[in-house]
Amino acid sequence: MSSARVCPRLIVVGGWGVPVQMLSALYGFWPGEVVPVSLDDDLLSRCHSLSEVTDELLSLYPQPSVWMGWSLGSQVAMDAAARQTGSVSSVITLGGFPRFVADDDWPTGMPAGDFRAFCRGIKRDPDRYWLHFLLLMINGAIEERLERQNLKPWLESGPQVSRSLLASSLDWLVAQDQRDIWRSAPVPVLHVLGGRDAVVRPWAEGRDAGIHGRTAVIPGMAHWPGGCSASDCWSAIQAFLLSEEAPVWAS
Repeated sequence: MSSARVCPRLIVVGGWGVPVQMLSALYGFWPGEVVPVSLDDDLLSRCHSLSEVTDELLSLYPQPSVWMGWSLGSQVAMDAAARQTGSVSSVITLGGFPRFVADDDWPTGMPAGDFRAFCRGIKRDPDRYWLHFLLLMINGAIEERLERQNLKPWLESGPQVSRSLLASSLDWLVAQDQRDIWRSAPVPVLHVLGGRDAVVRPWAEGRDAGIHGRTAVIPGMAHWPGGCSASDCWSAIQAFLLSEEAPVWAS
């Protein structure tokens, strides 16, 4: 990478119920300014919908930036791009999805019955079901044993989102259907998917990626891109950012 090139700012939006710092092994590769954003109590107490989260972040970060979103954060990043404010120059989604819950037209999402059972569990015993979710994020990873060691500090720290906000933000996952937004994204987009993702199965390459989108499937990765698969994710991201579709680094 040429030192004469200028790297834009990276806005990183984390996933449901977890601190964005779980992605630090990945965004640590970024050679410029990084703004990590957690969907935590501070943000969620001011926002009562995913759309309001987007509004808040666009008001805070109006300058052109690359937006990266993990899981639920991918929907925030794609919503921001769809606003066409000029704040989003390109998008990277990690373990992302235009729709979280499966239906007849979207079979790769989480089965509706499983999701309803998880929602009931979060309301009844949030600590236990939050822990279950974190373990599900690494379930099936080719380096699952090592991933569990990497995940240990986060498992021990416990939920960093209050019980009520864990439940209310979980409802956003069933309410959001962004398939039209993802198909018509006005900026270059890279969707990085885990080939072993047990949270949301990777959708077929190119499906619903849109005319400006491409997908990269990391074969051994589950839902968490910040552990053993971080370097593989970065390689895919770097190739995308240096491509003709997304010429991010400009002289």
